[in-house]
Amino acid sequence: MAAEMSQKDRAADTLRTMFGYLGLKADVNAEERDNRVVLKISSPDAGRIIGRKGQTLESLQTLLNRIMFRGEDSPRISLDIDGYASGNNRGERHSDEEGEERPRSFRRRREEGEGGRHAGVPQEQLRSQALDAGKEVKRWGEPVTLPEMNAHDRRIIHVTLQDDPELETRSEGEGAMKKVIISLKKAE
Repeated sequence: MAAEMSQKDRAADTLRTMFGYLGLKADVNAEERDNRVVLKISSPDAGRIIGRKGQTLESLQTLLNRIMFRGEDSPRISLDIDGYASGNNRGERHSDEEGEERPRSFRRRREEGEGGRHAGVPQEQLRSQALDAGKEVKRWGEPVTLPEMNAHDRRIIHVTLQDDPELETRSEGEGAMKKVIISLKKAE
């Protein structure tokens, strides 16, 4: 193997190795786009790679970025499996291996944000949800509990409301998916 392997090739090779350890079959192709590396994945195990609500794909992406960033300046790495990450192909039809046409399942839209891509709701929608919930808490004085969301989405809620002197936010729950509770600050 060449000593001067490009970062995109190293990232693709590392992901292939990860899939091998996990017992998953997948083809990985690397592209460079806007100072980041996009690894396009094609696999008969796509459902297992994406995971419930995209959690497995997001975890693989986070792990791969941590491996590749080890103290060196590396471009951000994004994973895309059959258009899932980009939201492309939504509503399109495609053919399976036998040539039978079938509808493509719904693909969640991912939005480019500060710090990279994520698997949740678009950032502006999250900010709007946080501000609306904050207004409701101020109006009625009762805490508002938002639905379970991943860490990235929760952070957007917390950051959106952090400078409001009347409100406080906290995450509650176990595991990766937690609820955000917005309430009035206690009088000190």
